[in-house]
Amino acid sequence: MYWNFKLFMKNYLIVGGSGFLGSHVTNELLNKNAQVSVSDIIGPQYANRIKDKMELINYIWKSAEDLNEKDIEEIDSIIFLAAQADVPLVLSSPKYSFHTNTAGLINVLELIRAKNNTQLIFMSSKNVYGKSKNSLITEEELLKPTDPYGAGKAAADLMCQSYLESFGLPITVIRSSALFGPNSRLQQVIPIFIQQALKGDSITIEGDGSQSTDFNYVQNLVDAIVSMSESDISGVYNIAYGKDYSIKDIADLIIKQTNSKSEIRNLPWRSGEKGMKLSLSIDKAKRDFGYTPEISFEEGIEKTIEWMRKI
Repeated sequence: MYWNFKLFMKNYLIVGGSGFLGSHVTNELLNKNAQVSVSDIIGPQYANRIKDKMELINYIWKSAEDLNEKDIEEIDSIIFLAAQADVPLVLSSPKYSFHTNTAGLINVLELIRAKNNTQLIFMSSKNVYGKSKNSLITEEELLKPTDPYGAGKAAADLMCQSYLESFGLPITVIRSSALFGPNSRLQQVIPIFIQQALKGDSITIEGDGSQSTDFNYVQNLVDAIVSMSESDISGVYNIAYGKDYSIKDIADLIIKQTNSKSEIRNLPWRSGEKGMKLSLSIDKAKRDFGYTPEISFEEGIEKTIEWMRKI
């Protein structure tokens, strides 16, 4: 489906805009002189990633579940990034995580159904695919998540598609690979490895490091989100590098780029990761709106190391 949006800078609402990805999207849109509102459960005094932009945005301190008609009255495009994505917490609190990752979205879907002309871009995840026998996964792949986080994201992903098909709403779903870059959470695999390498500590790998997955440098995804928001496309799109990287190869690259003397230490496998191999086809995104990851994996790692040396 296609919609002809007017060629003007939109009024945006970024749900989860003070998070890692949200802060990058907020900065990019402000650089384009867009009108930006941010909704987040983090108090404005604690939204450190965007604290220097507070005077330029409308900060709505509330959850996605509590957004109402007034909050989106002047909004042309909603970029929905809010999620409970901390894997250990997902495994220990699956009910909470599932509710968090679905209830707020359903509220927003109902709001735009009533308004009928607000674009929604929803951030899904590669985790919706689970394990696949295909070496390169397209958007037509059946969703078979293998963990509670993926299941919650799959439910939200399908709900977006159902509103697109049933009510003809301008909705785009992004199935993103794992992200890294400045301002990322330090508890994710690439920042953990960089911290260990910079300290000269052992780099700890759960399993033998053969598990592999697709990644993406955050600015590449930001570029895709902005392009989508400025276009009339809808549907489901993979956004990634389009190839997989093994955990062992990532550790080796980080050791090399940091000139570290760290050695690799193997730990027991994390549940569900043994045999994991996943890469996302980005052909559809290339064809429909010219997406290409401008910043390479190696350059992205270098930029992330530079940021982590300063914090």
